[in-house]
Amino acid sequence: MNYIYKLLQKQDVKLFIGYVVFAGFATLVDLGLLYALTEFLHIWYFYSAAFAYFIGMITNYSLNKYLNFRNRSRQIIPQFGLFATVALIGLGLNQLIIYFLVEFAELWYMFAKFIAIFIVMFWSFYGHKKLTFGVFR
Repeated sequence: MNYIYKLLQKQDVKLFIGYVVFAGFATLVDLGLLYALTEFLHIWYFYSAAFAYFIGMITNYSLNKYLNFRNRSRQIIPQFGLFATVALIGLGLNQLIIYFLVEFAELWYMFAKFIAIFIVMFWSFYGHKKLTFGVFR
C-alpha cells in the first residue's frame, strides 16, 4: 500500500507525465526508424527493432536528463551507462514481447511494438527514476 501512496505523490505524477511526453517523442523516433528500416530497406523486423530502440534510447536519455528530471550531473558517461543498463533490460523485454506476439500470436510487428511500448514504459520510468537519475544527481 505504501508503494501505491508513493506512486500517487504529486512529484512522481509530474515526473511520470513528463517521462511519458519525452519518452513518447523518443518512441516516435523508434517507431519511425523501425517502420522505415523494415518496409523500405527490407531489414528483418527483429534487427530493425533493436537498432531503432537504441536510437530512441539516446533520444530518451537526452530529453529526460535535461528537460524532465532536470539532472545536472556532469558524470554523463557513468550515468549513461546506468541508463543504458536499464534500457537494455527494457530492450530485452521489448524484443521478447515483439517476437512472441509476431511469431506466435501472429500480430503485425507494428501492433506488437505498441503493446511492448506500453509494458516496457513502466519498467523504464521507475528504473530511470530510481537508478539513472536517482544515483547521479
